[in-house]
Amino acid sequence: MDNKRCFSIGEVSRLKNVTIKALRYYHNIGLLIPAYINPNNGYRYYTIDQFIYLDIIKICKQSNVSVKEIKALFAKADTNYLKLYLEQKKEEIHKEIKKLEQLNKRIELLRAAIHSSEDELMNNGFNIQTFEDRYFLSLPTQGGELNKIKSFDKLDEKLGEFAAHTFQYGLIFSCHYDNWEISDVFRLITSDDYRLLKDTSNVPELPKGEYLTVNCTRDTEIETFQLVKEYLKKNSLTCNKVYMFYLVTDVFNQYNHFSQFQISLKPTP
Repeated sequence: MDNKRCFSIGEVSRLKNVTIKALRYYHNIGLLIPAYINPNNGYRYYTIDQFIYLDIIKICKQSNVSVKEIKALFAKADTNYLKLYLEQKKEEIHKEIKKLEQLNKRIELLRAAIHSSEDELMNNGFNIQTFEDRYFLSLPTQGGELNKIKSFDKLDEKLGEFAAHTFQYGLIFSCHYDNWEISDVFRLITSDDYRLLKDTSNVPELPKGEYLTVNCTRDTEIETFQLVKEYLKKNSLTCNKVYMFYLVTDVFNQYNHFSQFQISLKPTP
């Protein structure tokens, strides 16, 4: 052993927060060989110069680099190559962070959609509510459950990966010569996605303002929509579109889901 200060395997374990088992493993595979091994008792000792290797190993492992790759990196023993390698890992981590941020955003959107839908179910009968500006992407559809499912699939495909689903979606009922029918499927998009999509696609807007709302179940959709038409006629209200939002409540019981009809009354600029 030379005159350099040496640290026992236990000291290195405590100082560098690496298990003794891991240090023994690195030694056995030739990744990090102790600076000195006592020939009498086999005790391993490391110098402070070797600590940086442990730092590099920890960084690589936290970056999901395999031990085999780390060993090859050490075998190359090229600092310039190491710099390029670390730069590459840095870029990969930035991409992963971006993915995690998007995932966190989607989790928050789903959580907010569930809470908002549960709040909406507290309202009974017809109500007038004020909503902020909302944006959506829609696609034409035809009657029938299968056609609606296919239209939603095409809609999500069109949105692409860059658009964050808001988990707020539904159907548009359009009126032609006093005849109402389902004309489109739609999904709300975030304001960020609206800025990305508005110049490339026809992205309609649900303007800020007052909306007539009423809730229903799947079994009462037709009956409730009839009440909506009667309400509009009775109150001399005219419109050519009614939006039906699927409420995200009991997501594991979609057979009899809840929905909400919304009709714009007094859009504000």
